[in-house]
Amino acid sequence: MADFCVTAVRYSKDRNHIEYVQVREEKSKTIGAPRTVARAFVADLIRLEKASFQTRMKTADDTWTRGADVHLIDDVYLTTDRNSTERDNLGNLPEF
Repeated sequence: MADFCVTAVRYSKDRNHIEYVQVREEKSKTIGAPRTVARAFVADLIRLEKASFQTRMKTADDTWTRGADVHLIDDVYLTTDRNSTERDNLGNLPEF
C-alpha cells in the first residue's frame, strides 16, 4: 500500500505536462480528504524516497479502486508507465 494516492490531475495551459495533482492520504480502510499540491513536490518526495504514491479511481458505486504505482522519469516526470517517455502520464485520471 502506498503512503498517498493521486486521484486527479491539472495540466499546464499548453497541456504539455501536469502542473498540480490532487492527492489523498492512504489510511487503513479509507482515504483522506483531497489536497492540491504541485507536481514537482510529489516528484521530490518520490525522488528522496520520503513517500510512495499510486493512482486511485472512483468507481460507479462510489468506492475507490487501486491503480498503478507512480514512478519518476528523469527525477521530474510523474508516470505510471516506465516507458522512459518524457511526459507526465497518470493514466486516465480525471482532471480538476
